[in-house]
Amino acid sequence: MPTEFDALSSEQAAALGVYRARWAAIRRSTISAARAVAEDGVRLAYRAAGLDPPARIVWCDGPIALSHLALRTSGADGGNVKSAILHRPRRQAAASVGKRLHRRVQAEVESRVSPVDPLVEHAAEVVMQGAAQADGPLLDRLRRARPLSWSYVLHALLGHQGLRFEAIGQHELSWLGAYDYYRDMTGLRAETEVLQGLSLLAQSLGWLQPHARTCWLVERPDRLRGDVRDRLHDDGAPALRFRDGWSVWAWKGVVVPSWLIKNPERITLTMIDHEQNVQIRRCMIDIMTPERYVAQGGAVRVAEDETGVLWRKTWLSADAWAAVEVINATPEPDGTRRHFFLQVPAHMRTAREAVAWTYGLSAATYKQLTVRT
Repeated sequence: MPTEFDALSSEQAAALGVYRARWAAIRRSTISAARAVAEDGVRLAYRAAGLDPPARIVWCDGPIALSHLALRTSGADGGNVKSAILHRPRRQAAASVGKRLHRRVQAEVESRVSPVDPLVEHAAEVVMQGAAQADGPLLDRLRRARPLSWSYVLHALLGHQGLRFEAIGQHELSWLGAYDYYRDMTGLRAETEVLQGLSLLAQSLGWLQPHARTCWLVERPDRLRGDVRDRLHDDGAPALRFRDGWSVWAWKGVVVPSWLIKNPERITLTMIDHEQNVQIRRCMIDIMTPERYVAQGGAVRVAEDETGVLWRKTWLSADAWAAVEVINATPEPDGTRRHFFLQVPAHMRTAREAVAWTYGLSAATYKQLTVRT
């Protein structure tokens, strides 16, 4: 092999899409964890970090269950070794690969194989926020801590505890896809050997929290759903759910109370007006449907022209909702024409401006169009 790759061959370039799809499937997998493989991965990852394998490996059905167990760590579990397990091998592999591959090639592979995954990132953030809420107030956590040390107190006061700082999730392992590619497609096996334990873990479970003598492993979620824009979303079930039953209901990326999706008929104008969370309020209108919202008197007509009708609801000067009602240019089989409500920025002044905005055009440019849909 040459000492440096400064370009990918046609075969190597063609494989980029294959590895991208493979690692997207790994990150979003909802199949039960491969426990034996994951435990082998733990031992390999510890050795690669220069540590003895943990004496105990404990499985949890969800990350919230893990966060509860982690609050009761003792001296027998040892200190947290996330940095050694995750960052030390990565730096070592990056240095070795960097001696063989041109930076341009590395940048291409990493951007094509290991792009940011919005759905996985959002799911991880929701989990970390959920764990923080489930852990309770600081005083309660300090009371439950065993042993209670000055180090523990300092980290608790700084907020450097919990899943966000002590555990490793799929969102932190996605970069391994590029190194999997380097290993298979450029022959850099020795350079990436140090990452084999982490790679097995990424392909086999959901989360892990490594301590010197105990390593907690977490099952994958059994449900992960998003919309076409990769936002957590499901219109009839939890968008994220783990095997211990902990779940999250979400509408177009916004975490909402489950009843909004399970019982949308319960949503009323009064509930919408009294909702303090602006994002949830907009979800309530969306779930109710703008058509029903307008029909029930939720918004007022502020403008109308040949393009449609502009509706708006204002709660505060800086808090308003708007939609433009348009009629489909193509008639239905029975000769009627369907009405659509398109949500638009609340500062729109005319229906034409609102409709033009949905096409990414100015009102003046849209007015010049001779064919509209």
